[in-house]
Amino acid sequence: MFSKLKELFNPGESKGENENDESVERIEKELSDLELRLSQNPADNATQKQLMIKYNQAIQLFSNSTRHRNKVDDVFVKIDELRNTIRKNI
Repeated sequence: MFSKLKELFNPGESKGENENDESVERIEKELSDLELRLSQNPADNATQKQLMIKYNQAIQLFSNSTRHRNKVDDVFVKIDELRNTIRKNI
């Protein structure tokens, strides 16, 4: 009943942004889990690959959201760190 009023008074809050926020929360949790696994075993190739894929997905999500766009640079830094870790293990 009040959802139309909420949409009227909060035009910046759209369903797409809320879905994006949920996706961002989900991928941030996945990233933290993978980063924890990698910190426990830096030579794990499977975790490195999964983490690189998730970082790329995170860049796409973060860049599409005005709220989370400031996190894109942090993800690029983490990608560089991951690449350095991979180079050390080769």
